[in-house]
Amino acid sequence: MELKRKNPFIIGITESLMLLAVLLSPAMAIEPVDLNIAHVAEPAGIDDPVPTLRWSINAEGSDVRQGAYSVRIASRPDRLPTADVWESGKVKSGQPEITIPESVRLLSGARYFWQVKVWDGRGEASDWSEASAFSMGLGEDDWNADWMTPPAVQGKGEQPTWWMRRTVNLDAVPDRVALGIVCLGYYELYVNGKRVGDEPLAPSVTKLDKRGLSVTHEIGDLLRPGENCIALACASGWYLPHQFKVHEKSTPLIRLQATTRNGGKLQTLFGSDAEWQVREANRSIIDKWGWNHFGGEAVDGRLASSQWKELECPTEGWCPVRVVSPPPIEVSARTCPPNRIGATYKAEKVRELSEGVYEVDFGRCLAGMVRLRFPDVPRDRKITMRFFDLPADYESKKDQSYNQLSTYIARGDGTDVFENKFNYAGFRYVTFEGLDAPPELENLEAMLVETALDPVGSFHCSNELFNRIHELNAHTIRCLNLGGYHVDCPQRERNGYGADGQTAMPAYPYLFDSEAYLHKWLMDWLDVFEPETGRIPHTAPIQHKAESPAWGGIVGPLAWQQYLFYGDRRALELAFPAVGANLQRLQSWVRDGVLLKELAAPKFHGDWVAAGRGMGSGNGPTWEMKELFNTAYLIYLWQTYANMGRVLGENVEVTKAEAVIALLQESYHGNFFNEKSGYYLIPEQAYQAMPLWVGAVPADRRDEMHARLIDLIENKCNGHLDTGLPATTFLLDYLEESDSHETIYTIMNKKTYPGWGYMLEQGATTIWEQWDGYWSQIHSCFAGPASWFYTGLAGIRPDPEHPGFEQFDLKPAFVEGLDFVETTYDSLRGPIGSSWRRDGERMEWTVTIPANSSAMVYVPCSDPKAIRLDGGPLSRKIEAVRNSKGAELQRFRLPSGTWKLDWNR
Repeated sequence: MELKRKNPFIIGITESLMLLAVLLSPAMAIEPVDLNIAHVAEPAGIDDPVPTLRWSINAEGSDVRQGAYSVRIASRPDRLPTADVWESGKVKSGQPEITIPESVRLLSGARYFWQVKVWDGRGEASDWSEASAFSMGLGEDDWNADWMTPPAVQGKGEQPTWWMRRTVNLDAVPDRVALGIVCLGYYELYVNGKRVGDEPLAPSVTKLDKRGLSVTHEIGDLLRPGENCIALACASGWYLPHQFKVHEKSTPLIRLQATTRNGGKLQTLFGSDAEWQVREANRSIIDKWGWNHFGGEAVDGRLASSQWKELECPTEGWCPVRVVSPPPIEVSARTCPPNRIGATYKAEKVRELSEGVYEVDFGRCLAGMVRLRFPDVPRDRKITMRFFDLPADYESKKDQSYNQLSTYIARGDGTDVFENKFNYAGFRYVTFEGLDAPPELENLEAMLVETALDPVGSFHCSNELFNRIHELNAHTIRCLNLGGYHVDCPQRERNGYGADGQTAMPAYPYLFDSEAYLHKWLMDWLDVFEPETGRIPHTAPIQHKAESPAWGGIVGPLAWQQYLFYGDRRALELAFPAVGANLQRLQSWVRDGVLLKELAAPKFHGDWVAAGRGMGSGNGPTWEMKELFNTAYLIYLWQTYANMGRVLGENVEVTKAEAVIALLQESYHGNFFNEKSGYYLIPEQAYQAMPLWVGAVPADRRDEMHARLIDLIENKCNGHLDTGLPATTFLLDYLEESDSHETIYTIMNKKTYPGWGYMLEQGATTIWEQWDGYWSQIHSCFAGPASWFYTGLAGIRPDPEHPGFEQFDLKPAFVEGLDFVETTYDSLRGPIGSSWRRDGERMEWTVTIPANSSAMVYVPCSDPKAIRLDGGPLSRKIEAVRNSKGAELQRFRLPSGTWKLDWNR
């Protein structure tokens, strides 16, 4: 269809009048907000000598863009007007960020304050922003403290936890005291009996024989002139010989140092040394801390004490710590968010399973801890608690407790409380043995422990099942992100599997403020990468022996996502060499265009736990099915590598990648297509979707194979998926790319097996490991459906040419069956909104575009004149385009502001 062109003279007059209206309009308020470094507000103890300072723009009105900015940094808030550290001056730029020049020397251990002022495109200036702060950590040359550890313990079935303490005499307390601590294990810090912070299971987990994280605490307010008690409660956590190379058989291993700045001089007040004392605490870790044996905690309430962290403490039972040589690791500042107690749940039900055995239901599955009060238990009584993700008497082929067990011995004075400190569980149900009567519900609490990722997305629509799937996905991810990395499950493995991560990756940035968290996990992957071989194992940061393409292959997609959503070019620079080396390793397993299982690493997983092919089915994927899957995935990795290379200007590598991609695509059809059946290998969805997704289907057969795939979903499987991990994610990605949103809608809308709706109908409160509910009830195999609610139904999509939502697309799927969709997403640039409503034949769509950004808007309408903007004609440059299914859309760009569109369907 040829569109009629508007009269250029009329267009010119219209645009001139619009410009005049803008020039005569009142000044628009513009304000820099959300000051941060790497999406962390006021970070403490950073180690980047030239950090990048960032902000967002809050503005009234429309079409607001930053035209310039000025940043100033001072050593104290009252010195900001004179900027005694540095001032940028007025910089003409639309980018809401600046990297501090190398010429500015930021002192280790110092704290800085900064502000930003911005000008809009018309030259109107904002006020200076509210002041924000950051502090520098200690450089390796600044550390003079020792590494200390408790006594070596041999032959115990349980791992002890420890109390450590030291007294410190101060003539006076400086205005500011920063304490940096590196702990290979877990710790809690106390000053004069008061806990510093409230983070559980600190610090975040790393590959502990390669990297330790330094955490900085401000403790000046807790110190006093004279004697002070500095104390630690600590445990080994992951730092065990069967998990890592433990340095000098010393676990946990700790270094800490308290410093202040006296003028320009860094002064050490105290640190870890041979003067510290240590003794076993009244709790120990049960079981070996490994696959299906994470156990719990054994607490002896009779030995509970608060004196250990106070000045007045008996010396009996204490001994000196061991001081050891520095471990051969890199120490870096922890820049990802800490752990936190994200929610607390009261017990809902209690029932007696058998005589003296009671089961408590907390109402939903979670990963976390418990706080259990036992006011009426006699002294010396032992209470045993087991943790389950299904009812304890559920008829399962597996032990649904996963050997999660804790014990408590009562002191019997009415104050008995069991509370986790250095271990956690994945559970919904807890059983109790050793009580004389059912526990009172008001005495029992469960606490979700998560990385502190604040929500950034909201979704609500007329289909309540979709709303429930959205909440199910969000809650599941909250149960899987503890420790600064994404795990498969919290109860059996606690491993950061790459394939599991790729299923959740599409949902992460829309649901949570994930930039710093995902960047930390990327660094974990680079720590387990082996440069000499190109090998990337299944998991990070806990290193797994196995290796499969779609597991270690996460590195490239993870870095690319950080670039798309956060404009993080540095992530691409860091990951590019590792991705290239890994691709060379994988390519060496290829013969005649097929990634062969005979040449690959032993595990060689393909599409894991597909419907009817899961664990326990005896019907797992064949080697040929795995070869088809992994060869397609290899093409995808090469495509990702090429995309990264184009951004980085690595033209030679891009050319090489394009050549390999072409060869693999050309041979794929001949290697795997069955001319007799008309399918790739077998008539199952994964094996048709994968070649379509990576462009390996010959052009003259794409429409045919697309139709066959849709037929498999809608007819053979009656609108259900039959895919597993990670093909479900790739299939949904392909369906979205091909504008097959009606098919995705059908999949999402099913309440029968298999699907997310089926899980909900069966009472699931988190996503399962398998579609049929086999084994783990808290798992990451299918943890990404919510992304489609944002990218598909709301149509909010990043633009690879303008990452970080400097520009983006708004292209919703206005699918039949939905009456309305209401969505918000707090992007790097600010809040984005996309909400639409169907009123008979009339469509109404309200969009919000943040200041300093613009969006390419797509309206499914054949007549541009039918589209109205804010109640009037649409006076924008319009281009007619067609989607992958041939439907006509009108495309035009809108600047920042809130806009109301309507048209007849």
